Amino acid sequence: MATSRLERIGTIFTRVEGLIMRGAMKPDDRPLWFDIYKAFPPIVEPKFARPKPENQQIRPILYKEDVIRAKFHSKGHGTSANMLTPGGESYTKRLIQKYDQLKSEGVAEEEIIDKSVAAVTSDRKTEPYVAKNPESVSSSVLSEANIPNIFKEQ
Repeated sequence: MATSRLERIGTIFTRVEGLIMRGAMKPDDRPLWFDIYKAFPPIVEPKFARPKPENQQIRPILYKEDVIRAKFHSKGHGTSANMLTPGGESYTKRLIQKYDQLKSEGVAEEEIIDKSVAAVTSDRKTEPYVAKNPESVSSSVLSEANIPNIFKEQ
């Protein structure tokens, strides 16, 4: 049976092994992966000439929250992050929780997004900044700052 040129070349492992055996490469100059590959050879030899695997159908993995999140982001909500409290709940997570609460109360689907954004935004404005370390300089500056009106001229 005739073999193609690509099948006779072999793998990069066999090429490096041949170089070492014939003295073209010193054993000390072998690649780092060579010993690992030799100790743990692959189940299927990685040859260039092997047939291409079949394309498998990728299953859509969408959760209920992903659909809700997409609705909020399409209207421009839920993109901000609160860097002052990195361990807390994200704005988007609170929007989703409020969405679920309003949906369970029977609010119309068209109004849920607007009402949940309004509720979470009003909660956000009333939340005071709570410092983790009240003695720090950053904490004292942030407590004195008028953050909502920072860009308005006084």
